[in-house]
Amino acid sequence: FIVALGLFILAIFAFWLIVYFLRLPKNTMKNFSSNRSRKAFARGLLALSEGKWKQAEKLLLLSCKNSPTPELGFMAAARAAIAQNKLQQAFTYLNKAESCTDNPLTVDLTRCELWVKTGENTKAINLLKRILRSYPNNPRALYLMTQASQNAGDWQQLRAILPKVEKLEIITQEKVSQLTQQTISQQLKYADSELELQVIWNGLNKKQKLEDEYLHAYAQTGLKLGMSQQIAKLIETSLSKNFSPALLKIWSQLNIDNNQKMKTAEKWRKKNPDNAELLQLLGRICLDNKLWGKAHTYLQQSLELHASAETFKLLAKYFDAVGEHDNALEAYRQADGSGKQLVLSE
Repeated sequence: FIVALGLFILAIFAFWLIVYFLRLPKNTMKNFSSNRSRKAFARGLLALSEGKWKQAEKLLLLSCKNSPTPELGFMAAARAAIAQNKLQQAFTYLNKAESCTDNPLTVDLTRCELWVKTGENTKAINLLKRILRSYPNNPRALYLMTQASQNAGDWQQLRAILPKVEKLEIITQEKVSQLTQQTISQQLKYADSELELQVIWNGLNKKQKLEDEYLHAYAQTGLKLGMSQQIAKLIETSLSKNFSPALLKIWSQLNIDNNQKMKTAEKWRKKNPDNAELLQLLGRICLDNKLWGKAHTYLQQSLELHASAETFKLLAKYFDAVGEHDNALEAYRQADGSGKQLVLSE
């Protein structure tokens, strides 16, 4: 009996020993594969940092096999593909990465980055809006939204996120100021209605309303929208304090009374007697009012300060009006640069 019991115990021990040895190669191989994946991933990242894109892509894809986190390998492989301009392949890797994770934030951010790179900014903006609803302070999402909005000309979206971008110091203060200026100017420039333009303008502070770039954009758009009376008052106030040829040109095109224009422009001339643009404008107004003598005088004075093609054309118009057709022809030649020095008649 004792012998039989001993043989039975020995048989049980032998059975479990066999089971252990049968399972040992499988566990060992699994650990070996996992280690191989980690090494491939590390080597892939090193190749990526060294700019060896093709090698990096190959190693990173290899690391995805038997890896506990294959999404990391696929995302890194997508970056290697982007660097080689293999954009469609990069999207394929990102789709594989997304299928391997329950939290696709990093994958989505990489996808947005790729969309920005390929010019699909609207797609990037739509996805980034969803991301920022869940992660409102995500630095990478805010940075990509800044890029995508600027590229797409979505100035309203860009202006909306710039305060947070500035607060979190995602880009430099200098860049924030530059983008803010560009955003406001573009919004003013492309306003589609008087109401939209006024809303944007009224949203500026007093200091911003005095800046030439904003004032010029507002006035130019107001001119297009037929806001002559509102724009005239604003420009006249500005020109009385700080003379600007660009604003003067816009003001000259406004639909306001010519006699009132003359009175206002002559007031400015007292403060700016040697301004060629202002003298040209006065000459133009006098032509419109058929004040031939004054028109001739103003245009001559303007040409003495600056011989511009536009002033020569106005002078030719004057000569035609008073019957001096030879002088008119010569003035037109001067305007296109083909004439000799014109001797102006007194």
